[in-house]
Amino acid sequence: MGCALPKPARSRPNPTAPPERQGNNQPSNVHGYIPTQQGWPPWLMEVVGDAIQDWTPRRANTFEKLSKIGQGTYSNVYKARDLVSGKIVALKKVRFDHLEGESVKFMAREILVLKKLDHPNVVKLEGLVTSRICSSIYLVFEYMDHDLAGLVAGHGLNFTQPQIKCYMKQLLCGLEHCHSRGVLHRDIKGSNLLIDNQGILKIADFGLAAFYDSKQTRPMTNRVVTLWYRPPELLLGATFYGVGIDLWSAGCIFAELLAGKPIMPARTELCGSPSEDYWKKYRLQNATLYKPHHQYKRCILQTFKDFPSSSLPLIDTLLAIDPDHRGTTSAALNSQFFNTEPYACEPSCLPMYPPCKELDVKLRVKEARRQKALSGKAVAVMLQQELERLSALWPFQRSKQI
Repeated sequence: MGCALPKPARSRPNPTAPPERQGNNQPSNVHGYIPTQQGWPPWLMEVVGDAIQDWTPRRANTFEKLSKIGQGTYSNVYKARDLVSGKIVALKKVRFDHLEGESVKFMAREILVLKKLDHPNVVKLEGLVTSRICSSIYLVFEYMDHDLAGLVAGHGLNFTQPQIKCYMKQLLCGLEHCHSRGVLHRDIKGSNLLIDNQGILKIADFGLAAFYDSKQTRPMTNRVVTLWYRPPELLLGATFYGVGIDLWSAGCIFAELLAGKPIMPARTELCGSPSEDYWKKYRLQNATLYKPHHQYKRCILQTFKDFPSSSLPLIDTLLAIDPDHRGTTSAALNSQFFNTEPYACEPSCLPMYPPCKELDVKLRVKEARRQKALSGKAVAVMLQQELERLSALWPFQRSKQI
């Protein structure tokens, strides 16, 4: 079962070079500028150019920040209200106070990629906002109530098969669209999969995304994808890769939804050792460092024997050691899993939950640890007071004994 793609958006010029090489186009001056005729700072036009020519910049004071809902190395994300329309949006604030070149590169990458994408399962970039002195740029996104990581961890949910099929179908459809437009996401994980209260899942955070060459003739960085979702070829130093890296991450998400927890949080021999043919085929730069001295047996089917039987072939394919054996998003959508009862439910049939994001869970864990530490300190203080009290009595008790 494939996905019907929407009509392509009006084409706009986009750089064909990978973002790694776009980093040379650094802004000449971020903080002081004379706006262009359209109102954009010149340094922004230098890095994204025609991608924003049909937009008018908004000012930060036309939005009201309501709460912080996410954070990253170069950005913070806020729930905000558009004071003009009254609409609730998500504002991603990109900071330029440290490592300006890097933060500009990530922001430019995200803008260029998102302007090329148009799909119900990919988050929509609605505009850009500049602060008064332009020390910050805000990316304006549609607001989503949850992310998948927060939904699972925050509510301790055990999803049903129809619900898992619904979420996975949407994830694969979104990835199918990205790949059809020549885009690799390169950071698929639960916190980057946003969900609204209508059950719609959207892929978000394209700061690490890249335009890729399907023939894999152009090198790219291997320092992408969060570790628990990173495929073996990147760990082994691959710089030529394709859609297989996103498919591996999707396989990790799939198994995680069924297991109720991440499947590769640490060292594991789950997928077995690469074959000798693999080492000869790819000749990866870190092979001599990480090639095992003996072969580990692949144990996916045994480890996940309690999963629905129709899910195992797809998990086994998506988590193939050789990226060429992971197939495509279209093949995954046509797999036995999605064509076996119980079928995927409609997004509108998914339960509604109180808003919950990964950041909420992290803050709750941090507060719980603080309370535990305070409790420990309180007990220690009480014990010390009792010790002092007993110490004060000790001479009296000794004198009575004498």
